[in-house]
Order: sequence, then structure tokens, then C-alpha cells
Amino acid sequence: MANLLLIRDLCERKKMTIRELAQRIGRDESSIQSAIRRGSTNSTTIELIAKELGVSAGIFFDGFAADESDALRREVAHLKELLKEKERTIEILMSDRKAK
Repeated sequence: MANLLLIRDLCERKKMTIRELAQRIGRDESSIQSAIRRGSTNSTTIELIAKELGVSAGIFFDGFAADESDALRREVAHLKELLKEKERTIEILMSDRKAK
């Protein structure tokens, strides 16, 4: 069973109502409210909700901490910076090679 009560907290953080969330993902507000109460919905809806709220779908399930999501986001940003630097280095080396 998923912890869909987090949807309310995440919506508050994003300054979004459940109604707005439902509209953005193409669902009825009542179906989102019902899913929150039941603690279950289909995987497609969970993925849509997670994407709209900017979190991993795993956050709604036991064993996944919000801190992990933040750590992963920071790691991805760091890796992107490293990649950008590597690409810059390759460009420099390629331009030096062409100059010779």
C-alpha cells in the first residue's frame, strides 16, 4: 500500500491544490482524493502525480526516504557539471589537435 497522504504535503509545498494537481494530470479531483484515502491507485496515476510534483514515484512507498530523493538530485547535478567539464576539455584538446 502506498503512502499517498504525502500528496497533500507535496501539494502544499508546491502551493498547489489537489484540484489543480488533478487538472494538470488529467484526472478528476474526486479520484485523487479517493486514492489518497484508500492509499492506492494505478501505477500510471502515481507516476503522473510524482512527475507533476517533481519527485520520484518511489517516495510514496515504504523504504524510500525524501532525503534520498534530494541526495539523488544533488548527485545528478554534480554529475552533469562533471560531464560539462569533460566535454569542455575534449573541445580544447580537439581544437589543439586541429591547430597542429
